[in-house]
Amino acid sequence: MANDNLRFLVVMAHPHDFMHVAGTCGIHSKMGDSITWVSMTSGRMTHNERLSDELLKPLHEQDKSIVNQTAESYSAEKAKELEGVANQFGVNDVRILDFTDKPFVVERQPESVEVMRELILTIRPHIIFTQSPYVDGPHGLITTEIDDHTETSIAVMQAKFIASVPRYGQTVAPYSVPATYFPGVYFPNNQLDFLVDVSDYFEKLVTAEGLYKSQGHDEKYSRRRIELSLGPTGQFGGVPYAEGFVQEKPQTLTHIELSKYTIARTPSNPSLSKHSKT
Repeated sequence: MANDNLRFLVVMAHPHDFMHVAGTCGIHSKMGDSITWVSMTSGRMTHNERLSDELLKPLHEQDKSIVNQTAESYSAEKAKELEGVANQFGVNDVRILDFTDKPFVVERQPESVEVMRELILTIRPHIIFTQSPYVDGPHGLITTEIDDHTETSIAVMQAKFIASVPRYGQTVAPYSVPATYFPGVYFPNNQLDFLVDVSDYFEKLVTAEGLYKSQGHDEKYSRRRIELSLGPTGQFGGVPYAEGFVQEKPQTLTHIELSKYTIARTPSNPSLSKHSKT
């Protein structure tokens, strides 16, 4: 498998959520791996900062073109933004599903699990990126606040399981996804399993973040956001900018390999370099 191209299925709740893994996707797209982005919702109820700003103004000062914009028009705007972002990272397969956000609840939209199952059986991905299914609260207590991101991951995880189980009348073979990763943005740095150096993609990430005009982003804000989100993770890993990940399950290896980044942290011990993977 190390010499074969990989198939990635990336499932997020909203169009903007792909920014958490965009740099890593860009790296793998350049390597020849196939990548499919699936947004569970159009995000029509999410991050409409322009509308929020207008509704805070007195009625006579409000921009009617913003206040009267339809959900369909806003959704179309976000879809165009996502397509532009995907193009920045060589992702050509982008799909936006029509499930409802705010709230997106699997219990209310159980068909979301079946749709995800069919996608998994069709794409048969080697790797899934999706949002964290773990629910945390203050002081380590479980909270009842399960949002669109958590629910999206729950739908994916349920679909992943049922895709691996044969169904009566099914005409395609069941499929077990080898690996599932959750973006590190949902975890503290000391819980991350590995980091991907995306420093070479910094300017593309800034440009991509700025494409989300519907959310009020501009170049200054976008640059600052990427610096603050990927800079600390990169510093934690000894590189300028990095995207972190948490594995659903540990991998089994034939042997231990040290990356060039790990070796670089021990320059006084060059004898270790023969164990590194370059």
